[in-house]
Amino acid sequence: MIHPDDSFRTALNQLSQGAGGDEKMRMKQSLLVILGVVLLSLPTTIAFADPLVAGGNVTVGDQYMVTTIRGEAQAWIDGKLTTGPANLQLQVQVTFAGPHNIVFKVISGTFQVSDKPYTIDVGHWRGDYNRDTGTSVYQGPATAPDGRNGYFVLFGQDTSETQQGAYMNIHSDFSGEYGVLWHIDLVTYRYILI
Repeated sequence: MIHPDDSFRTALNQLSQGAGGDEKMRMKQSLLVILGVVLLSLPTTIAFADPLVAGGNVTVGDQYMVTTIRGEAQAWIDGKLTTGPANLQLQVQVTFAGPHNIVFKVISGTFQVSDKPYTIDVGHWRGDYNRDTGTSVYQGPATAPDGRNGYFVLFGQDTSETQQGAYMNIHSDFSGEYGVLWHIDLVTYRYILI
């Protein structure tokens, strides 16, 4: 007898042991019911996924965070390869949501390279997310610690999805403080703000 507290494997074993004609039929019916429950649960799981990735309902005004999990900056300074941390935090707001592209503006953010903060001019930062390819571009002006103005173009690629958001790799090359050419690689996480 199958008890409600039995695991799926235990129930399956009980159904298959010594199964006569009627029990084999019950086992097939049980497997079909279990398969049906699993298939019905898939759309529910997908409904909670990141709307940008899942092609869900993204509306103008939705806000997302892009936060750095791990980041590295590299530059050749005085003939030596210099490596340091890189950190990007952006809050973006959707300004256009189409079937293939989503356009957004950056409403707040910070950017640090080798522990030095770059001042982001959030009023002029924009971005685009391509739903078909899972790629994004974030771009805008910022001021280096030495007062030098620069323009940043950050390229993102979704790497994996979760129910709450998506992991992305972001990279960029730019001229930073004192004209040093920096290359940054970031592992980031994007999620919707509710």
